[in-house]
Amino acid sequence: MQEDIICYCRKVSRATVQQAIEKGAKSLEDIRWSTDACKDNQCEKTHPNGISCEEEVKQMIMAYHGHIEGPKCSCGCCS
Repeated sequence: MQEDIICYCRKVSRATVQQAIEKGAKSLEDIRWSTDACKDNQCEKTHPNGISCEEEVKQMIMAYHGHIEGPKCSCGCCS
């Protein structure tokens, strides 16, 4: 059974990102530090649909915590 990959440039699974969020990751910086996802900015080139993983990771953080912390928050939920 193949893992559900969310970050194609670093080959990080959705489950790995979800575990980091459940352990307290509340920003993209937290995710980068704890999982290596969202680091290379190459997902648009390597993802089958040509998209970046950052937006999907942000959505996962929002769904779990209700907000995103840190300087990368541009959705307006933290202001």
